[in-house]
Amino acid sequence: MRLLPLRSEHTHWLREKAAEDPAQHVFLLSLLELTRTAEVSTAAGTLYGLFSGHDPVAAYWVGGSIISIGATPETNARVARMLNVRGRYHCSLIGEHRAVLDLHHRLEWGAPRSIRPDQPLMVASREPEVGPDPGVRVGTIADADAAYAAAVEMFTEEVGFSPVADGSAGYYGKVRSNLTSCSTLLSMTETGPDGRPMRDWPAAGSPRQVVFKADLGIRCREAVQVQGVWVHPDFRGRGLAAPGMVAVTEHVREHVAPIVSLYVNSFNEPALRSYERAGFSQVGRFATVMY
Repeated sequence: MRLLPLRSEHTHWLREKAAEDPAQHVFLLSLLELTRTAEVSTAAGTLYGLFSGHDPVAAYWVGGSIISIGATPETNARVARMLNVRGRYHCSLIGEHRAVLDLHHRLEWGAPRSIRPDQPLMVASREPEVGPDPGVRVGTIADADAAYAAAVEMFTEEVGFSPVADGSAGYYGKVRSNLTSCSTLLSMTETGPDGRPMRDWPAAGSPRQVVFKADLGIRCREAVQVQGVWVHPDFRGRGLAAPGMVAVTEHVREHVAPIVSLYVNSFNEPALRSYERAGFSQVGRFATVMY
């Protein structure tokens, strides 16, 4: 089986294949919207195809993330040979759990930093059990400091290490970029969990606190993958997540795309319950392996 960079003539094949399941393949669809071609080879990554004849049978984005479509054990074996020659680097394998875990086991890269083998892929497909939180709004650049603090805490809690251990500039820039592109929705409070003003609350670092946040992480015309969903620990257990996600869903459907998706760790039972209350149902299973 041949492994070659995809060419422009493969664009239609890749777009049609990804469009069969926009929730699962939103990254590839967003990449095609941006580049308008499957012939992508930049400093950010390269789109490769696996060929058994003239036409590709699978494709892999190899960059900071490694994301596949149409992957099989046979195609994974060929890609793993290339990656093993290249050597380990900081990246994440993300996608359909069987394909991701099979590729992971073929890599000779040593122990990964993190393995999340069971992440339900969910889509907003039912009537929610709760109404939208009217306090959720699109964040602005004025929210940058508060949103940055929330994003760092969310990432550290979710992944197990800080995204700013080697410096804050890059991650702060990412938070600002999300805000300037209207990709962060949040709600804030000036009242602490005990009802006192934030300025009188000993744990507060500012007079305003983010209590709910979600990012429109990847988007295309067909779908949006919501990422970075977070409720402040001191405000958890108050039923904020489900109404917040209903508000996010309504915003996405009105302004961005008809399909609202996300994936979540299976062990995060409170989050699963909140998403179900917000009208989400499981449609697949992802896995993530971080190197």
